Amino acid sequence: MVLINKAINEVTVKLVYYGPGLCGKTTNLEKIYANPKLDNKGKMISMSTETDRTLFFDFMPMELGTIAGQKVRVQLYTVPGQVFYDATRKLVLRGADGVVFVADSQASMQDSNRSSFENLKTNLRINRIDPDKIAIVFQYNKRDLPNVASVEEMSAVLNPGDAPIVEASAITGAGVTATLRAAVAKILDNLKNKVDVTLYEEPALTAPDMTQKSGVAHHSAGTPKLSMKSEHGRTPIPPAPAPAPAVDHPPFDTGEAAAQFDEDPFGDVAVAEEEPAVHVDFEDPFAMPATADAPEPVAHDHHADLEAMLANASALVASLEAALERARENVRIIETRI
Repeated sequence: MVLINKAINEVTVKLVYYGPGLCGKTTNLEKIYANPKLDNKGKMISMSTETDRTLFFDFMPMELGTIAGQKVRVQLYTVPGQVFYDATRKLVLRGADGVVFVADSQASMQDSNRSSFENLKTNLRINRIDPDKIAIVFQYNKRDLPNVASVEEMSAVLNPGDAPIVEASAITGAGVTATLRAAVAKILDNLKNKVDVTLYEEPALTAPDMTQKSGVAHHSAGTPKLSMKSEHGRTPIPPAPAPAPAVDHPPFDTGEAAAQFDEDPFGDVAVAEEEPAVHVDFEDPFAMPATADAPEPVAHDHHADLEAMLANASALVASLEAALERARENVRIIETRI
Protein backbone atom coordinates (compact mmCIF):
# COMPACT_ATOMS: atom_id res chain seq x y z
CA MET A 1 0.00 0.00 0.00
CA VAL A 2 1.27 3.45 -0.94
CA LEU A 3 2.52 5.39 2.08
CA ILE A 4 2.46 9.18 1.87
CA ASN A 5 4.57 11.19 4.32
CA LYS A 6 3.53 14.82 3.93
CA ALA A 7 6.02 15.98 6.54
CA ILE A 8 8.94 15.16 4.23
CA ASN A 9 6.98 15.15 0.92
CA GLU A 10 7.72 11.49 0.27
CA VAL A 11 5.74 8.69 -1.37
CA THR A 12 6.86 5.12 -0.60
CA VAL A 13 5.77 2.20 -2.78
CA LYS A 14 6.50 -1.50 -2.30
CA LEU A 15 7.62 -3.78 -5.14
CA VAL A 16 7.92 -7.54 -4.57
CA TYR A 17 9.92 -9.93 -6.77
CA TYR A 18 8.10 -13.29 -6.88
CA GLY A 19 8.79 -16.59 -8.61
CA PRO A 20 9.93 -20.21 -8.20
CA GLY A 21 13.10 -21.15 -6.34
CA LEU A 22 16.41 -20.09 -7.91
CA CYS A 23 14.70 -18.29 -10.79
CA GLY A 24 16.81 -15.15 -10.35
CA LYS A 25 14.90 -12.96 -7.87
CA THR A 26 17.86 -12.27 -5.58
CA THR A 27 20.19 -11.85 -8.56
CA ASN A 28 17.89 -9.12 -9.89
CA LEU A 29 18.21 -7.13 -6.68
CA GLU A 30 21.97 -7.63 -6.53
CA LYS A 31 22.36 -6.28 -10.07
CA ILE A 32 20.09 -3.32 -9.35
CA TYR A 33 22.04 -2.57 -6.19
CA ALA A 34 25.32 -2.63 -8.13
CA ASN A 35 24.06 -0.19 -10.77
CA PRO A 36 26.14 3.00 -10.27
CA LYS A 37 23.40 5.10 -11.88
CA LEU A 38 21.05 4.36 -8.98
CA ASP A 39 22.24 6.34 -5.98
CA ASN A 40 20.77 7.04 -2.53
CA LYS A 41 20.48 3.34 -1.85
CA GLY A 42 19.89 2.08 1.66
CA LYS A 43 21.06 -1.20 3.14
CA MET A 44 20.30 -4.43 1.36
CA ILE A 45 19.56 -7.27 3.76
CA SER A 46 19.87 -10.85 2.56
CA MET A 47 18.96 -13.95 4.59
CA SER A 48 19.95 -17.19 2.89
CA THR A 49 19.69 -20.88 3.70
CA GLU A 50 21.35 -24.05 2.49
CA THR A 51 18.35 -24.80 0.27
CA ASP A 52 17.46 -21.39 -1.16
CA ARG A 53 19.29 -18.13 -1.68
CA THR A 54 16.63 -16.08 0.13
CA LEU A 55 14.94 -17.01 3.38
CA PHE A 56 13.02 -13.87 4.18
CA PHE A 57 13.59 -10.84 1.96
CA ASP A 58 16.07 -8.51 0.37
CA PHE A 59 15.26 -4.91 1.26
CA MET A 60 16.60 -1.95 -0.66
CA PRO A 61 15.01 1.54 -0.55
CA MET A 62 15.92 3.83 -3.42
CA GLU A 63 15.19 7.45 -4.29
CA LEU A 64 13.73 7.89 -7.77
CA GLY A 65 13.29 11.66 -8.02
CA THR A 66 9.98 13.49 -7.59
CA ILE A 67 6.47 13.32 -8.97
CA ALA A 68 4.11 16.25 -8.44
CA GLY A 69 6.45 17.60 -5.79
CA GLN A 70 6.64 14.30 -3.89
CA LYS A 71 9.85 12.30 -3.64
CA VAL A 72 9.35 8.70 -4.73
CA ARG A 73 10.95 5.92 -2.71
CA VAL A 74 10.72 2.29 -3.80
CA GLN A 75 11.17 -0.61 -1.41
CA LEU A 76 12.24 -3.81 -3.17
CA TYR A 77 11.57 -7.22 -1.67
CA THR A 78 12.07 -10.80 -2.79
CA VAL A 79 10.30 -13.86 -1.44
CA PRO A 80 11.67 -17.38 -0.89
CA GLY A 81 10.83 -19.73 -3.74
CA GLN A 82 10.38 -22.89 -1.68
CA VAL A 83 6.88 -24.15 -0.93
CA PHE A 84 7.48 -24.65 2.80
CA TYR A 85 8.24 -20.92 3.21
CA ASP A 86 4.74 -20.00 2.03
CA ALA A 87 3.89 -18.22 5.30
CA THR A 88 6.83 -15.89 4.70
CA ARG A 89 5.71 -15.23 1.13
CA LYS A 90 2.26 -14.21 2.37
CA LEU A 91 3.84 -11.86 4.90
CA VAL A 92 6.16 -10.20 2.38
CA LEU A 93 3.24 -9.61 -0.02
CA ARG A 94 1.32 -7.59 2.55
CA GLY A 95 0.84 -4.04 1.38
CA ALA A 96 2.51 -4.65 -2.01
CA ASP A 97 1.86 -2.04 -4.70
CA GLY A 98 3.46 -4.02 -7.51
CA VAL A 99 4.89 -7.43 -8.36
CA VAL A 100 7.64 -8.57 -10.70
CA PHE A 101 7.06 -12.23 -11.51
CA VAL A 102 10.43 -13.74 -12.40
CA ALA A 103 9.89 -16.83 -14.55
CA ASP A 104 12.61 -19.37 -15.36
CA SER A 105 12.83 -19.68 -19.15
CA GLN A 106 14.21 -23.23 -19.13
CA ALA A 107 11.73 -25.57 -20.80
CA SER A 108 11.89 -27.98 -17.87
CA MET A 109 10.77 -25.26 -15.43
CA GLN A 110 7.41 -24.35 -16.95
CA ASP A 111 5.40 -26.41 -14.45
CA SER A 112 7.24 -24.65 -11.60
CA ASN A 113 6.48 -21.28 -13.19
CA ARG A 114 2.78 -22.15 -13.44
CA SER A 115 2.57 -23.38 -9.85
CA SER A 116 4.41 -20.35 -8.50
CA PHE A 117 2.18 -17.92 -10.42
CA GLU A 118 -0.98 -19.63 -9.16
CA ASN A 119 0.48 -19.42 -5.64
CA LEU A 120 1.11 -15.69 -6.19
CA LYS A 121 -2.51 -15.05 -7.13
CA THR A 122 -3.72 -17.05 -4.14
CA ASN A 123 -1.48 -15.19 -1.70
CA LEU A 124 -2.47 -11.82 -3.17
CA ARG A 125 -6.13 -12.63 -2.54
CA ILE A 126 -5.30 -13.75 1.01
CA ASN A 127 -3.75 -10.30 1.48
CA ARG A 128 -6.92 -8.67 0.06
CA ILE A 129 -5.08 -7.57 -3.11
CA ASP A 130 -6.76 -7.99 -6.49
CA PRO A 131 -4.32 -9.90 -8.76
CA ASP A 132 -6.10 -8.45 -11.82
CA LYS A 133 -5.55 -4.82 -10.73
CA ILE A 134 -2.18 -4.75 -9.00
CA ALA A 135 0.75 -3.51 -11.10
CA ILE A 136 2.53 -6.61 -12.38
CA VAL A 137 5.42 -7.15 -14.80
CA PHE A 138 6.63 -10.51 -16.11
CA GLN A 139 10.36 -11.08 -16.47
CA TYR A 140 11.29 -14.12 -18.57
CA ASN A 141 14.72 -14.75 -17.09
CA LYS A 142 17.68 -16.95 -18.13
CA ARG A 143 17.18 -16.26 -21.84
CA ASP A 144 20.93 -16.75 -22.33
CA LEU A 145 20.70 -20.47 -21.53
CA PRO A 146 20.19 -23.25 -24.08
CA ASN A 147 16.91 -25.17 -24.30
CA VAL A 148 14.70 -22.27 -23.25
CA ALA A 149 11.00 -22.10 -23.99
CA SER A 150 9.86 -19.48 -26.48
CA VAL A 151 8.14 -16.31 -25.30
CA GLU A 152 4.90 -17.57 -26.83
CA GLU A 153 5.14 -20.90 -24.98
CA MET A 154 5.82 -19.18 -21.66
CA SER A 155 2.97 -16.72 -22.19
CA ALA A 156 0.64 -19.63 -22.92
CA VAL A 157 1.59 -21.11 -19.54
CA LEU A 158 1.44 -17.89 -17.50
CA ASN A 159 -1.24 -15.99 -19.42
CA PRO A 160 0.12 -12.50 -18.66
CA GLY A 161 -2.67 -10.72 -20.54
CA ASP A 162 -1.63 -7.14 -21.33
CA ALA A 163 1.01 -7.00 -18.57
CA PRO A 164 4.51 -5.98 -19.73
CA ILE A 165 6.95 -8.81 -20.56
CA VAL A 166 10.72 -8.32 -20.37
CA GLU A 167 13.21 -10.91 -21.59
CA ALA A 168 16.26 -10.96 -19.34
CA SER A 169 19.44 -12.61 -18.19
CA ALA A 170 19.74 -11.47 -14.60
CA ILE A 171 23.14 -13.10 -14.12
CA THR A 172 24.59 -10.71 -16.72
CA GLY A 173 22.30 -7.80 -15.85
CA ALA A 174 20.54 -7.78 -19.24
CA GLY A 175 16.90 -6.76 -18.84
CA VAL A 176 17.16 -6.13 -15.09
CA THR A 177 16.88 -2.34 -15.22
CA ALA A 178 14.22 -2.52 -17.93
CA THR A 179 12.12 -4.77 -15.69
CA LEU A 180 12.42 -2.41 -12.72
CA ARG A 181 11.61 0.60 -14.89
CA ALA A 182 8.48 -1.07 -16.27
CA ALA A 183 7.31 -2.10 -12.79
CA VAL A 184 7.75 1.37 -11.30
CA ALA A 185 5.93 2.89 -14.30
CA LYS A 186 2.98 0.53 -13.72
CA ILE A 187 2.84 1.38 -10.01
CA LEU A 188 2.90 5.13 -10.66
CA ASP A 189 0.27 4.72 -13.38
CA ASN A 190 -2.01 2.98 -10.87
CA LEU A 191 -1.36 5.78 -8.41
CA LYS A 192 -2.14 8.54 -10.90
CA ASN A 193 -5.35 6.78 -11.96
CA LYS A 194 -6.36 6.12 -8.32
CA VAL A 195 -6.73 2.38 -8.92
CA ASP A 196 -8.01 0.69 -5.77
CA VAL A 197 -6.60 -2.86 -5.71
CA THR A 198 -8.30 -3.87 -2.45
CA LEU A 199 -10.52 -6.97 -2.44
CA TYR A 200 -13.25 -5.85 -0.06
CA GLU A 201 -15.07 -9.20 -0.15
CA GLU A 202 -12.07 -10.97 1.37
CA PRO A 203 -11.93 -11.28 5.19
CA ALA A 204 -9.91 -8.79 7.19
CA LEU A 205 -6.22 -9.61 7.58
CA THR A 206 -5.04 -11.35 10.72
CA ALA A 207 -1.60 -12.11 12.09
CA PRO A 208 0.12 -14.62 9.74
CA ASP A 209 0.67 -18.21 10.83
CA MET A 210 4.46 -18.64 10.92
CA THR A 211 4.25 -22.31 11.97
CA GLN A 212 6.45 -24.57 9.89
CA LYS A 213 4.45 -26.50 7.32
CA SER A 214 3.82 -30.12 8.32
CA GLY A 215 5.67 -32.81 6.46
CA VAL A 216 8.89 -30.81 6.14
CA ALA A 217 11.96 -32.26 7.81
CA HIS A 218 13.54 -30.01 10.43
CA HIS A 219 16.92 -30.12 8.75
CA SER A 220 15.51 -29.12 5.34
CA ALA A 221 15.16 -25.47 6.34
CA GLY A 222 18.93 -25.07 6.43
CA THR A 223 20.93 -22.72 8.61
CA PRO A 224 20.07 -19.01 8.24
CA LYS A 225 22.91 -16.78 7.13
CA LEU A 226 22.37 -13.06 7.60
CA SER A 227 24.29 -10.44 5.69
CA MET A 228 23.77 -6.70 5.45
CA LYS A 229 25.13 -4.64 2.59
CA SER A 230 25.20 -0.88 2.38
CA GLU A 231 26.56 1.61 -0.12
CA HIS A 232 29.66 2.12 2.03
CA GLY A 233 31.51 -0.85 3.47
CA ARG A 234 29.42 -3.51 1.73
CA THR A 235 30.82 -6.51 -0.03
CA PRO A 236 31.68 -5.22 -3.52
CA ILE A 237 29.47 -6.48 -6.29
CA PRO A 238 31.02 -5.95 -9.72
CA PRO A 239 28.95 -3.67 -11.96
CA ALA A 240 26.75 -5.74 -14.21
CA PRO A 241 25.85 -5.06 -17.82
CA ALA A 242 22.36 -3.83 -18.63
CA PRO A 243 20.41 -3.69 -21.87
CA ALA A 244 20.54 -0.74 -24.22
CA PRO A 245 17.45 1.48 -24.09
CA ALA A 246 16.36 0.50 -27.63
CA VAL A 247 13.19 -1.57 -27.43
CA ASP A 248 14.20 -4.02 -30.15
CA HIS A 249 17.65 -4.68 -28.71
CA PRO A 250 18.04 -8.36 -27.66
CA PRO A 251 17.96 -8.39 -23.82
CA PHE A 252 20.72 -10.99 -23.61
CA ASP A 253 22.99 -9.44 -26.25
CA THR A 254 26.61 -9.57 -25.10
CA GLY A 255 27.71 -6.79 -27.42
CA GLU A 256 29.05 -3.38 -26.46
CA ALA A 257 25.60 -1.78 -26.19
CA ALA A 258 24.40 -4.40 -23.71
CA ALA A 259 27.50 -3.97 -21.56
CA GLN A 260 26.57 -0.39 -20.56
CA PHE A 261 24.24 0.80 -17.83
CA ASP A 262 21.41 3.08 -18.81
CA GLU A 263 22.46 6.71 -18.49
CA ASP A 264 19.16 7.49 -16.77
CA PRO A 265 17.49 4.21 -15.69
CA PHE A 266 14.31 6.02 -14.61
CA GLY A 267 14.26 8.83 -17.14
CA ASP A 268 10.89 7.63 -18.44
CA VAL A 269 9.38 7.00 -15.01
CA ALA A 270 10.25 9.62 -12.40
CA VAL A 271 8.68 12.97 -13.24
CA ALA A 272 10.51 16.11 -12.19
CA GLU A 273 8.66 18.55 -9.96
CA GLU A 274 8.66 21.27 -12.62
CA GLU A 275 7.10 18.94 -15.21
CA PRO A 276 3.49 20.17 -15.60
CA ALA A 277 2.24 17.11 -17.50
CA VAL A 278 1.55 15.00 -14.40
CA HIS A 279 -0.94 15.99 -11.73
CA VAL A 280 -1.48 13.64 -8.80
CA ASP A 281 -3.74 14.37 -5.86
CA PHE A 282 -1.95 12.93 -2.85
CA GLU A 283 -4.64 13.98 -0.41
CA ASP A 284 -6.49 10.71 -0.97
CA PRO A 285 -4.92 8.65 -3.76
CA PHE A 286 -7.46 5.86 -3.55
CA ALA A 287 -10.60 7.85 -2.76
CA MET A 288 -13.78 6.26 -4.11
CA PRO A 289 -17.48 6.61 -3.38
CA ALA A 290 -18.94 4.38 -0.68
CA THR A 291 -21.05 1.53 -2.05
CA ALA A 292 -22.38 -1.73 -0.75
CA ASP A 293 -19.44 -3.55 -2.31
CA ALA A 294 -16.82 -0.99 -1.33
CA PRO A 295 -17.51 0.55 2.11
CA GLU A 296 -16.21 3.94 3.05
CA PRO A 297 -12.52 3.53 4.02
CA VAL A 298 -11.61 4.42 7.56
CA ALA A 299 -8.56 6.26 8.84
CA HIS A 300 -5.47 4.09 8.72
CA ASP A 301 -3.93 3.19 12.05
CA HIS A 302 -0.16 3.22 11.45
CA HIS A 303 0.48 2.35 15.11
CA ALA A 304 -1.51 -0.86 14.68
CA ASP A 305 0.52 -1.62 11.55
CA LEU A 306 3.75 -1.24 13.49
CA GLU A 307 2.45 -3.50 16.25
CA ALA A 308 1.45 -6.11 13.66
CA MET A 309 4.86 -5.90 11.98
CA LEU A 310 6.55 -6.32 15.38
CA ALA A 311 4.39 -9.35 16.17
CA ASN A 312 5.13 -10.89 12.76
CA ALA A 313 8.85 -10.30 13.12
CA SER A 314 8.85 -11.77 16.62
CA ALA A 315 6.99 -14.83 15.37
CA LEU A 316 9.51 -15.28 12.58
CA VAL A 317 12.45 -14.99 14.98
CA ALA A 318 10.87 -17.56 17.29
CA SER A 319 10.30 -19.92 14.37
CA LEU A 320 13.89 -19.56 13.20
CA GLU A 321 15.26 -20.10 16.69
CA ALA A 322 13.16 -23.25 17.07
CA ALA A 323 14.35 -24.55 13.69
CA LEU A 324 17.96 -23.79 14.61
CA GLU A 325 17.63 -25.64 17.91
CA ARG A 326 16.15 -28.66 16.14
CA ALA A 327 19.00 -28.59 13.63
CA ARG A 328 21.54 -28.52 16.47
CA GLU A 329 19.80 -31.49 18.08
CA ASN A 330 20.02 -33.40 14.81
CA VAL A 331 23.73 -32.61 14.64
CA ARG A 332 24.23 -33.94 18.17
CA ILE A 333 22.34 -37.14 17.30
CA ILE A 334 24.39 -37.70 14.16
CA GLU A 335 27.64 -37.05 16.00
CA THR A 336 26.78 -39.70 18.59
CA ARG A 337 26.21 -42.24 15.82
CA ILE A 338 29.52 -41.58 14.07
